[in-house]
Amino acid sequence: MGQWHSRDLTDFDIVPAVRAAHRASEHTVKVATSAAKEATYVTVGLGLLTYQRAQVRRREIERLFRR
Repeated sequence: MGQWHSRDLTDFDIVPAVRAAHRASEHTVKVATSAAKEATYVTVGLGLLTYQRAQVRRREIERLFRR
């Protein structure tokens, strides 16, 4: 059967690990926020272009029926 090794954790400091995890999570939030903003800008831009294209097409059709 395997032997259990004991570890002395009396001087173990968890603060550096917690700080590193906090920095990593802050970075992840910044990256996710930036990606969400960019996706929103792209979506709005494509929506505006689609709307403008539909307006141009509508005007072309109106011109066809006026003749």
